[in-house]
Amino acid sequence: MKSSKIALLSVIILVTSGCQLGYLSAPLPLPPKPDMPVYTDKDLSCLPDYAYRWVAERDLAQRYYQQRLEAVIRSTWDK
Repeated sequence: MKSSKIALLSVIILVTSGCQLGYLSAPLPLPPKPDMPVYTDKDLSCLPDYAYRWVAERDLAQRYYQQRLEAVIRSTWDK
């Protein structure tokens, strides 16, 4: 009785050890880009230099973040 349980357990382990879980992800849609206001140097000329730099750094960080998110979304299309 005990040897049949061990044999059954061994068969179950051998059969299931070859199985590998795989994850499927559906291709994500790329949402439309929001219309962001565009400022010229003339529009921002009233700002002190440090504030102008903050605005420029914020806009650049936002652009890089958007590009990274788009890359993640596009990576779901390749599968």
